[in-house]
Amino acid sequence: MQEGFVLKLIFLESSLFSGLFIMSLDSWISGSDNIRKEIKNPYASGCIFVIGILAFGVFGSIASLFFGVLFLTGEDKIFPGFGFFFCISLVTIFIITMRSYRKASHIVKTIEIQTNTSLLSLRETGKSDVELPLSEFISYMILFRMERSNSSGTTNSSWKYWDIFLLYKDGSCILLETFRDPDSLKKGLEFFKTTLPLPVWDRSDLKLTDPDSKEIPHKQDPKQIEPSPWVKTGSKDQGTKIEIIEPKSAGKTFITILVPALFYGAWFAILNSFFGNSENLIFLIFFIPFSVFFLGIVTVMTIFSLFKKTEVIANSLQLKLRYSTRIPILSSLLYKERSFPLSSIRNVRTIQMEKDNQILCVALKSSNETKQRSFLDFLYNIQGVNLSGKQLPGDTELLGIITLGSWLPKGPGYSDLVYAENVLESVLNLKEESLSFSDLVPSPKK
Repeated sequence: MQEGFVLKLIFLESSLFSGLFIMSLDSWISGSDNIRKEIKNPYASGCIFVIGILAFGVFGSIASLFFGVLFLTGEDKIFPGFGFFFCISLVTIFIITMRSYRKASHIVKTIEIQTNTSLLSLRETGKSDVELPLSEFISYMILFRMERSNSSGTTNSSWKYWDIFLLYKDGSCILLETFRDPDSLKKGLEFFKTTLPLPVWDRSDLKLTDPDSKEIPHKQDPKQIEPSPWVKTGSKDQGTKIEIIEPKSAGKTFITILVPALFYGAWFAILNSFFGNSENLIFLIFFIPFSVFFLGIVTVMTIFSLFKKTEVIANSLQLKLRYSTRIPILSSLLYKERSFPLSSIRNVRTIQMEKDNQILCVALKSSNETKQRSFLDFLYNIQGVNLSGKQLPGDTELLGIITLGSWLPKGPGYSDLVYAENVLESVLNLKEESLSFSDLVPSPKK
């Protein structure tokens, strides 16, 4: 997942690229008995690929040459040396990431609403198909999000998005479409409701909640998901350990080490510039608190994000999540375990959300353990994606277990998460709550 982390972060947070990731109803194909959308890898070609080459390849090469000349000809070696290392690193990350995405250029994702079979079909090249009965979806869910990015100058630009999700009876949700303005959103709702007449739950304050719906008949049973080669199970501590194996690669390992090295190197270069000029020692008064704040964030990101390891162990009585870090010296020191009795688990959910994120979650309805949360619990549960909008009425906590990226040539995908969800529910012998639209939107009092 780290292979595309830095590049996707730059693309998605930049005001220049934000609009490139927004689809429209034009991408949907209507048939006599279905509507479908096919999505090709947005990182493998087109504008993003060309602009990436210009930004990283051309600019990075020129900047590397500039700092390389300074390093060879100047007296100061630290600052130009770090500048050269920084530029070369960005170019290397770009090459490794784009090489990976180019290998996945053949991948096509398809989401199809089939009225003739009354099934929702999710397909991805090289992965098992996922089919869900349309009759078991309870509503459309509208969420609003705003992203801020620094544009040129001192002004800030913000991007507004409205996402339409399909909400399943266990609380799982699937992103259907994203819109940039309320008018397009309303047209999108009308388009989808024509094919699939579900009620609408608006959580964006546009007051589009609409309980009107029609009964969706059950016509055909969905096919079972094939066993996933990426989902491994084994006996451990009187339970079953469930894990999703992610393929290892030299590029991923290199980037995982390189990213924190860039941040620590930047701090060291700044520190050296202060000590290199005795007149600037007064600025150490400001540099010390800055260092504590900056290095603290970098260390937390390194330990609890890039090197985080989660073990999922379940039996018919409880679910255990064991958190640690892959850094050997700290793995025992920062070990943390959370246990949830079966009675406190509401649902196991798979969420397919914005920015190509896919995440396996556990929704809790009650837990005495949640009152004893420590700061270490908080650090381990910092998610790379925001789950606050996906928490439903009646959820005490929505806890992310496994997060997967998209568009990698080899590795687990959405179908593997769904298979892992099924395995976890089976091991727990979990009787999930079946939600309805009335659980989301209480009926008005007469």
